[in-house]
Amino acid sequence: MKSNTIYLDTHATTPVDQEVLNHMLPYFTIYYGNGNHKLGWKSNSAMEEARFQVAQLIGARPTEITFTSGATEAINLALLGLARSADHKRRHIITQKTEHSAVLKCIEVLEKKGFRVTRLDVDSVGRINLEELNAAINEETLVVAIMLANNEIGTVQAIKEIGAKCRTWGAKFFCDLTQGLGWHSISVDEMNIDLAAMSSHKIYGPRGVGALFCRRKFSKTEIQPILFGGGQEKGIRPGTANIPGIVGFGKACQIQKDNGSSIAKKTGELRDHLQKQLFDGIEGVKLNGCPVNRHPGNLNIAIPGIRGEELLGRLPNIMFSTGSACTSGSAKPSYVIQSLGVEEWVLKSSLRFGISKFNTPSEIDYVAAQIIQQVNQIQSRKPTTALI
Repeated sequence: MKSNTIYLDTHATTPVDQEVLNHMLPYFTIYYGNGNHKLGWKSNSAMEEARFQVAQLIGARPTEITFTSGATEAINLALLGLARSADHKRRHIITQKTEHSAVLKCIEVLEKKGFRVTRLDVDSVGRINLEELNAAINEETLVVAIMLANNEIGTVQAIKEIGAKCRTWGAKFFCDLTQGLGWHSISVDEMNIDLAAMSSHKIYGPRGVGALFCRRKFSKTEIQPILFGGGQEKGIRPGTANIPGIVGFGKACQIQKDNGSSIAKKTGELRDHLQKQLFDGIEGVKLNGCPVNRHPGNLNIAIPGIRGEELLGRLPNIMFSTGSACTSGSAKPSYVIQSLGVEEWVLKSSLRFGISKFNTPSEIDYVAAQIIQQVNQIQSRKPTTALI
């Protein structure tokens, strides 16, 4: 193995691809200009090329892409900006209980401002019931906010069907694409997506840059800015552009567009290999999430009698997670796992692995062997029926 550290936490962040980094470097030191002159024109040209690359990955038009500091800002801009532009008759929002916290907190803010909110339950594998969505949506619904792939359990929703229901009722469909971007085939037109958030650092691009897709064709979506400044990005998202980051994001999107299928296939095979070894080697392991409709790099499991934090501490050279990176500082159990209706022990025993395109079969074998060894040691000295 190349390193003593094995990284399996790509749902938190991915390493920057060397090809992406090489593409970014000149924009730190050579093409650094910002203004109406030769160097500024070079920066602007690079930014527009990146806008095209991001748009290409999701089947959008470049004019529909607004660059942001990341998915969290894009989520806030989409939901709060849409609410500011909303017709007074549309004061209803639908989401699901397992959405990313950035979405849920934005919706809480809007609820306090008088919007009525429906939070859909999910089934035991983390998918919403389309019939429940159909019963909830009506002519007062402003937006339905349902993510593509869950950041903890990897479950993928029936996005095309959800988009079709939104279009029927004239409601906007906001989809957080962050975890599914580049891993799943996305066409915003075919899926009837009106607004979408994306982030660079989930697809081997740099941190601190993301984008908002806002539909301009067929059913134009109006949003108002939530930041004010110099008028950049057509006034929707003002502020001096992070050109190196944007260039890197664009390159990462281009790589995913060109190689996404093969990357997903390889990553999925590694994930399945890890899953098989763990399930064969440990009794009573439970899969959290959907066994079929899921992110190819995601494996979220619960092991009886094992606290996630204890196992993590015993394997300091293996990087994985006991929950979402966004909530890892919280002592509360994962609200996503809790929403699946699981037993109490599952909440305390869940582990999340995010397989990278840079991982190797030998690394996966090593990780499986180490986890099985540590689990056997822990289980040999305490009951497996309960967590003490």
